Amino acid sequence: MLEQNTPPEEIFQRREEFGIVNSIKLLTKIIETEKNESQRRGAVKYLGLVSKEAPSLKKECFATLENILISGDSIEIKCEAAKALGKLEYDKALKPLTWVLEENTDNLEIRLSVLKAIKKIQFQGNEVKLFIKELGSPFTSIRDYVRHKLLTLNPEDLINALVESLKREQFSDEHKSELIKLIGIELSMIDVSFKDASYLKVKYPEVLSDLLANKHILLNEITQILKEEDSELMDAILAIVRLIKSEIKNEIIKLILIDDFIVKKNAIKLTGKLRLTDAVDLLVTNLDNIYSEVSIASIKALGEIGDISAIPDLLGVLDIEDMSFEYTDLDMKLLILDAIKNIYLINNEANYDNLYTYLEKDNDTLKESVAFIFGELGKEDFVNPLINLLHERNVDVKKNAIIALGKIGHLKALDQLINLLTDKDSYWLIKKISVDAIYNIFHRNWYKLKEDEKDLKRKLNKNLAILIDHLKINENEDFKVKLSLIKFLEIYGGKKALDALLKRLNDFHRVVRIHASNAIKRIEEKLDLEKSA
Repeated sequence: MLEQNTPPEEIFQRREEFGIVNSIKLLTKIIETEKNESQRRGAVKYLGLVSKEAPSLKKECFATLENILISGDSIEIKCEAAKALGKLEYDKALKPLTWVLEENTDNLEIRLSVLKAIKKIQFQGNEVKLFIKELGSPFTSIRDYVRHKLLTLNPEDLINALVESLKREQFSDEHKSELIKLIGIELSMIDVSFKDASYLKVKYPEVLSDLLANKHILLNEITQILKEEDSELMDAILAIVRLIKSEIKNEIIKLILIDDFIVKKNAIKLTGKLRLTDAVDLLVTNLDNIYSEVSIASIKALGEIGDISAIPDLLGVLDIEDMSFEYTDLDMKLLILDAIKNIYLINNEANYDNLYTYLEKDNDTLKESVAFIFGELGKEDFVNPLINLLHERNVDVKKNAIIALGKIGHLKALDQLINLLTDKDSYWLIKKISVDAIYNIFHRNWYKLKEDEKDLKRKLNKNLAILIDHLKINENEDFKVKLSLIKFLEIYGGKKALDALLKRLNDFHRVVRIHASNAIKRIEEKLDLEKSA
């Protein structure tokens, strides 16, 4: 027997007993007359479920649910009505659902409920366009939802819809970025080999033809919105442009000539990512562009392309008289050095004549720059030229040469570095980095002692003794030099270093005393372990 206040859930559970038609009437009555919000919301929910079992009553159920969706007082009941309309799967519900999207622009719950309902009812044509529009939503959860659902489409249909939207819709740059990202994700999901498009041609020919047919609009949008810091967007852009590289490379290079510095900068970035060697001459002309962003992009692009012919022009930027350059444009200087390093790494068999000739110029900035590059490349061929630079008066030249010798790690440099440390006229910084370089050389060669190389053992022990004596005797040495020596002796000094370290326990600088004490403890621990082994 049905009671007057039977809950909506019970009506749904006993729908066969009451009859589907009667159950719908009972739920509708609750919706229209019940004051309890929870009861009304439950009735809306179960009306959507039970109406699926009565196709002939869809129209009547739709009218009730549409009224709630449009006129409902609370967010919760409107969301429930949207969900119920989705379950109803009645195509006439698309119109009010779409209307609600247009009217409720600032409510996440309603928008998400409506989108899910639309997806259940129909997902093609206008609905796809609507979802693409929602890619520009300020709500992350909505963007994630519509992206996920769009990716369920056939790749040819999705990419066509996204490209068409780029052509026709006046979206913001952020919105266009989302479209580009989705194209890139779809291409990655197809598992295309970006070295050629053979797989795509066979599997999804319309995708490739669509991208090629719209290459100009794609390139136009990409050069407006490209942002390297947005890694997802950058990956998507590269997925697209690499696929159609042969068809757009000339257009990209032409964009370097235009006045719009944003497009110019982004086109230059693409030439680097695509390694377009035909663009090298134009990139060189932009090394001293009035816009620093364009110059920086050109430097990076030349480094990525790896054309050896660009090295003189890159070094030429550093060949200036104004010594204050290194302080005012340090970032650009480092970018140039990094680009040159990358070019040589790409051309591993290239000769280094260009670099050697710059060491002969009367320009300290060039000399220190070449020394830095030598250290980054790390080839033993550079040891002698670097040792020669140790005799330069300029501190920065000498400093970079020392650091480079440490990175290369060749024993030939040991005596020269020891001399710098023990020279009473050496600047403290030169002494410190000399010790650090010696540390690196010992680190690279210490394992060879196990091979019973007598000459090597003699050389290392000789230099080790000099370092121990220097720490022990030179009480007035700069404390930073002492700290580097202590660090070195802690690892390589062994029992022989204990006297020098004990001497430093009475040092004027507290930090030196602490480090010396710690080094002594670690050496003694090692000696104890060796005894017990």
